[in-house]
Amino acid sequence: MNTTATNWIETGLSSLSSREVEILYWIAEGKGSKEIAATLHLSVHTVQKHTKNIYRKLDVHNKIEALNKTKWLIASLYRNRN
Repeated sequence: MNTTATNWIETGLSSLSSREVEILYWIAEGKGSKEIAATLHLSVHTVQKHTKNIYRKLDVHNKIEALNKTKWLIASLYRNRN
């Protein structure tokens, strides 16, 4: 994999804030916005805002696309490092 592709993959992952990664984790666990909000002691609106930011940063439109792209980014990064 070339350097440009590696940089794009790393940027895709590193562009997420720690809170966004935490929310993405709970999305992957099958939790909805209300459950995530209760777990993290946030408002539902805040969780939805973070979720929209995740979609924007990953250039996706829904939870399934976000999870698939994250899985792809991690797998690509791993393959490139080995």
